[in-house]
Amino acid sequence: MQSTTLIFLRHAETDKDPKANAAVWGLSQSGVKQAQALVDINLMHQVDVVYVSEHRKTTLTVEPLAMKLGKDPIVWSEFNEVKQGDAFLSPEEFAAEKVRQLHDLEYQAFGGGESGNQALARFHDGVNRVLDLHTGEVVLIVTHGTVLNLYFADLLDSFDELPERWKCTGFAAYGVVQNGRVIKDIVS
Repeated sequence: MQSTTLIFLRHAETDKDPKANAAVWGLSQSGVKQAQALVDINLMHQVDVVYVSEHRKTTLTVEPLAMKLGKDPIVWSEFNEVKQGDAFLSPEEFAAEKVRQLHDLEYQAFGGGESGNQALARFHDGVNRVLDLHTGEVVLIVTHGTVLNLYFADLLDSFDELPERWKCTGFAAYGVVQNGRVIKDIVS
């Protein structure tokens, strides 16, 4: 059986706009540089297909690499961040809500959004579909910090470390999974 390589990439740093839904946020100046730097990572040159979430920041993150590779990203909702409400929270409020969400995977954070377990199940469904479609290929999935940490914590059986993992996952960080085994963790 041919091995499929999954590269999971957190989107680059965003330019937060309290007047707009997070799904339409663009990249900060630092995020643009992070996106451009992906072109220089040798592993990324092996990518056969690119998936992104519905959030604009994931497409913007992979745009320079996708252009270099001549690959059009495929947009899948399964790779969206954990669903939350539209309220813009202060950094302190956001961090407190995120920590609560990561401690209690049944908690529907941010005003009745999606629970961590619901998001993880949705993400697993997306990964399984990708694996069915791309046997033996190298697949890049550009997604979000919380759902990525849920997925990697599941693979590594480290749910008790979720809040700390989330805090330590940088923008444009990537991890690699083959045959359900973590080759490179999203947290470095």
